[in-house]
Amino acid sequence: MTALFGKSNNLMRMRTWYGMTAVIEIRNRSLHRAGFGSVLIPHPPAVNWLLRFGLSDDPYYKLSTIHEFGHFQTLPAIAVYSFAALGWVLATHRASLIGIIALLIGIHATWEMLAELVVRFHTGPLYTRTYTGISVIPRIIFWSAAAAISIGGWAILLH
Repeated sequence: MTALFGKSNNLMRMRTWYGMTAVIEIRNRSLHRAGFGSVLIPHPPAVNWLLRFGLSDDPYYKLSTIHEFGHFQTLPAIAVYSFAALGWVLATHRASLIGIIALLIGIHATWEMLAELVVRFHTGPLYTRTYTGISVIPRIIFWSAAAAISIGGWAILLH
């Protein structure tokens, strides 16, 4: 980790609408870190890789940064949704392990869509202009797959 995230790292901080300071680091296209304070969780940027496919570095990093912060801005909404969904599952005794795992994966897909909606609304018309000349196929794949996974989690759970 030192080679990717050494002392010269470029940490970005942003205060969320609910008062906490989120921290992210996007050093390259292979690994991001995000969290609160000094607790940063490394993760592969699979969604950003797909959504930003074909973009040069500058727009890739700008949109990826907004997307990562979008996760923090939508954290309260996804937390309420998660607790409500899991509470319903437990209250109705639909708590099979496979069903709960499918639901959690579906919740994560929903969170990815919410984070990208933050990017879309934050950048406005610039979002569309940024993708001029770039294939729409990766974004269609993202939105279709994320929606299918989100709905699929519930479908597996309720089966």
